[in-house]
Amino acid sequence: MQIAIVLGLLAVTVVLFATEKVPVDVITLIMLIALVMTGVLTVDQAFAGFSDAILVILASLFVISGALERSGVMDALGARLHMLARGGTNRLVFAVMATVGAMSAFANNTTTTAVFLPPVLGVARKMKVSPSKVLMPLAYASILGGTCTLIGTSTNVAVSGYIVRHGMRPIGLFELAPIGLVIVAVGIAYMLLVGRHLL
Repeated sequence: MQIAIVLGLLAVTVVLFATEKVPVDVITLIMLIALVMTGVLTVDQAFAGFSDAILVILASLFVISGALERSGVMDALGARLHMLARGGTNRLVFAVMATVGAMSAFANNTTTTAVFLPPVLGVARKMKVSPSKVLMPLAYASILGGTCTLIGTSTNVAVSGYIVRHGMRPIGLFELAPIGLVIVAVGIAYMLLVGRHLL
């Protein structure tokens, strides 16, 4: 019976997420309450996740990202991007991908993308470059940069927490960097050599 309840709630959740009529956080809390009310979870089980170290780390990453945006660091980066990108679209794409990739390694990649959108669009306008030529590289650099460190993406943090609970040692902060840096370099090279013709 519990499996049927969980599958039913999951189906409702997917439909609500797809329609986007209710905010995602509200849907999540409603489903959590529904799981408690139907007896699938106890109250202790339902709220145990809020004290998990992984959740605290993820919340901290959002705080750090917000602080970087409000402190003016991102505005300074936008100005620096404009200086680095003088000389053409390829230099702009390289500057954007290298900067965003480096930043994304230490801040949440979704937040990094959102924070870099205004300065990157501003630089594209100043250089009279179509935004479509820099927005995809921006998004890819944010994703690829997140593979370089433990805190670059929430997935790495979650996996590290999971393996610790199963008796293995946690992933080190820079343990993923050798592979991540290669992935970033290949991604930048691809966008400069092949991807730019597809945008």
